[in-house]
Amino acid sequence: MIYTIQQWYTPAEVAVHNTATDCWVSLNGKVRNLTPWLEQQFKLCKCIKSCSCPINNWYCRDECVEYCPCFKRGFLYCDAKRLAMTILAYAGKDVSHWFKGDEWVKYTHPIVGSTIPFYQYGHGNREPVVPSTKWRPLCKCGPWWLDESNVVGKVTAKTRPIRITNTLIGTSTTLEVCSEETLYQIMMRYLPHNSHMLSYTWRYLDKPLKYNLTLEENGVPDEREIFNDLALPENLHIPDLLLYYNDDLTEDPPKECYCEHQDCVTGHPEDCHNVHIEDD
Repeated sequence: MIYTIQQWYTPAEVAVHNTATDCWVSLNGKVRNLTPWLEQQFKLCKCIKSCSCPINNWYCRDECVEYCPCFKRGFLYCDAKRLAMTILAYAGKDVSHWFKGDEWVKYTHPIVGSTIPFYQYGHGNREPVVPSTKWRPLCKCGPWWLDESNVVGKVTAKTRPIRITNTLIGTSTTLEVCSEETLYQIMMRYLPHNSHMLSYTWRYLDKPLKYNLTLEENGVPDEREIFNDLALPENLHIPDLLLYYNDDLTEDPPKECYCEHQDCVTGHPEDCHNVHIEDD
């Protein structure tokens, strides 16, 4: 078995990355890891802080707050942190409504009457139409929404439940998978429940399944819309994939070998390369 890196993500998988040290967002179908970008944004402020204690002592009380000159100048957040705090507020969520394609959503300016980007949810990389002393450009690294280095995968357009039953020991596992994932990619999701999957034959309704096809292409329908039309619960019936043990003596390769190439699922192990996965 060749272990492949996850390519598709569900909204629930993106939603768990919602902190400053682990920040993901989805934008126009792509999942972006903005954690390194946030770290750089938080380091941009080099202002000298002032203490809120009424008397200047060599120590501060527990309720002491450090103030930044940026607040006195009318900024909601210290220097570049104001943009980072906006992103952090939407961590783990979809921000596609901020943009139209690769550009921000535009509106007609009420004063000058021209069409300009609508920066309600953060500051952009262009100078505003009306001159403002509060505007400062972003970092020289470029707009984060156009940086392809922070893309970690794609967000699915539709999720679906699937049940996998091991007929050898009689256990069943229900997974939420992406409709675009092939059976081999679903096997990667099932890997924590069964680390020796190639010793099993995967079948649905007594028909063998092809690893390089999606569930829909393998003849496994998603009938939830039909259930909704009939006012029935969506989980009334979940398709069940059956695993039959082959009773072989094969051994799986070490799990340190991951591959990013889609050709691996069709039998091209020469494209596989080692990727060191560090623990969180």
